[in-house]
Amino acid sequence: MPEPAQINRSLSTIRTELEFLQASNVLSPPQMQSILAQLPQNGAPSTYIDPRYNPQKQLDPAQISQQAQDPNHPAHPANPKHHEWATGMAKRFGNAAVFGAGATFGGDMINDALRKF
Repeated sequence: MPEPAQINRSLSTIRTELEFLQASNVLSPPQMQSILAQLPQNGAPSTYIDPRYNPQKQLDPAQISQQAQDPNHPAHPANPKHHEWATGMAKRFGNAAVFGAGATFGGDMINDALRKF
């Protein structure tokens, strides 16, 4: 675990860099306040949780099932935007499968190459 002085020095550096970005008009004041709210204060861990982040809801089959019964939700087969929603889901699963297969294949190649040396 780093020393409190190291943590405070790092936080100070982050705040200085954020102030530079705000002065350069890269960050708007609301963005700056949002980022600063997420930083720990005086070395204490931050209690801020981004409301958009919820690791428990990454894929909740019960929620998707419930949404599929709501005619106003794109998950419902009768909804006009159902095709777009289903395509998006398929792309996510497809990309994950391709990435996983590529990572496995690449890892196997590297391991085989290293075994030969």
